[in-house]
Amino acid sequence: MPTVFCSPPTTEVGYLSGTAEENLAKEICKSIWTLSSEVNDPESNQKLIGLTNNLIKIYERQGRLNKHPFSSALERILSLPIETLYKKLKGTTCVVTGGLGCVGSILVNALLELKVNKIIILDINATNNNSSNPKEIIKVKCDVRNLSCIQNTFLLYKPDYVFHTAAQRDPGYAEKHVAETTSINVLGTFNVMQACESISTVKQMVYASTGKASRYFTEETYAATKKIGEFVIDAYAKESAVKYSIVRFTHILENSLMNSELKESSANAPYLSVHSPGKYVTAQNATEAAFLMLNALVYSEEKQCNLLLVRNLDWPVESLEVALYYAKQSQRSVPIVFVGNPIGYSEKFFRGQFDWSNPAELNLLTNVYERKTRKLNSDQDIIITYPCSATKTLVKKVIERISTARGDIENKKELIEGLKELVRESLKGVDKEDTADILRWGLDPKFIELENVNIAQFKTLISLLVESLAGSKYDKETDSHNYQAA
Repeated sequence: MPTVFCSPPTTEVGYLSGTAEENLAKEICKSIWTLSSEVNDPESNQKLIGLTNNLIKIYERQGRLNKHPFSSALERILSLPIETLYKKLKGTTCVVTGGLGCVGSILVNALLELKVNKIIILDINATNNNSSNPKEIIKVKCDVRNLSCIQNTFLLYKPDYVFHTAAQRDPGYAEKHVAETTSINVLGTFNVMQACESISTVKQMVYASTGKASRYFTEETYAATKKIGEFVIDAYAKESAVKYSIVRFTHILENSLMNSELKESSANAPYLSVHSPGKYVTAQNATEAAFLMLNALVYSEEKQCNLLLVRNLDWPVESLEVALYYAKQSQRSVPIVFVGNPIGYSEKFFRGQFDWSNPAELNLLTNVYERKTRKLNSDQDIIITYPCSATKTLVKKVIERISTARGDIENKKELIEGLKELVRESLKGVDKEDTADILRWGLDPKFIELENVNIAQFKTLISLLVESLAGSKYDKETDSHNYQAA
């Protein structure tokens, strides 16, 4: 359990000023931390119920529980250039890996509306009995880790466009099953890309990534696998006749582990588990994600990998607010407990992730380097930019080492060391001034003191950034700030 705090009184919440109310909410959360490990004790359970009810009243007074916290994200609609897509896709054959999944299935339905000739759903959960499918849909049971299965399918159906959504998407599961996650997310992506390269009919592949891949460097398994996937796609795009695009998704609500667990727990469980207070989540809906993949077909370039993401993601929502909403809706006396951030969700936020020179345009799915090439689509609701690049030679070496790794420990080592090499090489091609700004923003002494940040948590990242500035005019600045002491 995290640090235990002293418990304030759990009296009824009446009218308080905004600041006093916020302070009381913080004290209530401290009390919940204290009692969370004793939730099964009847007396502690009753105290937790009282604390939860008091938090609900505070959040209600702030107008935060009148509707689902993610309601605007659920209702948001992304633009879609239907006429352009119709001309591009009519009569073609498309492959959708993971086509039975949440985003994949919506994408398949959208492709049907756009009058494609055939849709090949490549999914590990598919059955090869296609008698009940619409005539345009063919389901093929295939694991993306099986290169020969993918290539044989491509040879048989000769696809024009490939949408790669298949992945192991659970960050917590990823830390416990590193080899499995790496083989699906890294080697599986490489296999799909190889199949695209081997079939002359393929015009474009769109790869579904995650906002977690916007981190400059990460040691979390899931995020690292998707970031390496981005390096793979980008490196091959530079030399291939096939166009490659990347889309980054954030928290997809219809497929959300957090949202579904909290909703189910509010109805049936003895308590609702929340990682911690003050943890915020951005979200989008599955249709928006599918439409983003379709837009990637339109906003693409030859010999250049375009990266697309939703521009207007609204303010992040606190996970505690979602839990309190469901607790209120349940009309049960169900307490909130804090369980701490599990593996896969514990990496700290680095303030240098964002461009603070223009805070009005902050987007949680991009980083400072990606701002330089940032442009908008015609409807101005999609950001189009370029990811940082590494060479195809290094990408292949990293893939080779990962493919020969055995077991979770060895896979984790090769995954993180491989990513470190790719990031180190990519930093050679970025603007050094950007790197200097990232260090200034990320290690601002005022922010570190105010937020009580332990910069040792970013040791590897800081080392990579400082190393990339060696020999530049920013050398003296990094020495004077003693960044390496992190």
